[in-house]
Amino acid sequence: MSSNRIKKEKKTKLLKIVVISILAFALGYYMLFYVSRMLKPILGNTFHILMGCILISVSVLVLFVNLKSHFFPKRKTKRSNVVFLEDELKKTKRSN
Repeated sequence: MSSNRIKKEKKTKLLKIVVISILAFALGYYMLFYVSRMLKPILGNTFHILMGCILISVSVLVLFVNLKSHFFPKRKTKRSNVVFLEDELKKTKRSN
């Protein structure tokens, strides 16, 4: 029952991140291709070009990392048993 709840929470969290990333991408695109081409935008053209590029790149990276971690989770590796050398030496001495 709790694993079902956890899966649902992960899906809603992923959905929120995807929506925020898409909105940030859209805002960056708007700033880069529309506001920066205006005659005299507030804070200047360079600011809007830089902020548009930064928003687009960060939103794409966040989206990529979250989708990758959701669809391709890390596989848990099997751990080997811990072997202490002193115990192994004692066993070999007893058998000899």
